[in-house]
Amino acid sequence: MKKETSEIPIERSIELPKKVLAIDTSTKACVLGLSDSVSGEIRTATEIVGRTHSEIILPKIMTLLKDCDITLEDVDLIVYGKGPGSFTGLRIGVGVVQGLAFGLDIPVVGISSLACLAQEVFRLENKSHAIVALSARLQEVYHGSYAEIDGFMSLVGKEGVCEASEMPQEDKELSWVGVGSGWALRSEIESGTQISVDNVFDIPHPNAIDLLSLGINAFQKGLFVDALSAQPEYLRETVANLPKTASPPSST
Repeated sequence: MKKETSEIPIERSIELPKKVLAIDTSTKACVLGLSDSVSGEIRTATEIVGRTHSEIILPKIMTLLKDCDITLEDVDLIVYGKGPGSFTGLRIGVGVVQGLAFGLDIPVVGISSLACLAQEVFRLENKSHAIVALSARLQEVYHGSYAEIDGFMSLVGKEGVCEASEMPQEDKELSWVGVGSGWALRSEIESGTQISVDNVFDIPHPNAIDLLSLGINAFQKGLFVDALSAQPEYLRETVANLPKTASPPSST
């Protein structure tokens, strides 16, 4: 079985933000970034924290802001990694985003964790077609395919979660690369997609640089919401049909 999701963009316009805070807690890494369009500076801070996101995320944000010599009140927009990824990490991250943005009365933009990984491969390796797969549970993967348009990796079709061998077929005429931990199941993915990828990049977590660039681009297209509308994107299927002998899924 597959579960897919898509979103309908809401077109609107607003003054472009000058200072943008990026937050991603979809993995074991706490990924933070700050973009200042006035100075042209981008600062990032990434730390592997395991399951301690709730303990360190706010202090890490305040340290980043202090290092950039700005206050929280100077932030105009928050971009957050909306998943898929760790259930616990996503809940913590989205809760922080909602609280900060609501208090500041600023908009937020949610960016797919899969899209961030695809964007990094384009930025660093100049690969314009990427099939991203992240390990979910057992033989399942979160998946999404991306193609570069005007410097940004854009979703081809829909993101979803399914057995690796059931991933949707892709265009064989294009040169694809694989990205993410799910490619540990390379033979199963290639069987499902009917694609033999040129290379595989096992990127462990999103990069704040890509989260910021995708987020600001989405903001310019009007794809932002108010603080309390920020939501995680789990993509995970229910476990009702799993064999009784299977271990229960992890909560993270």
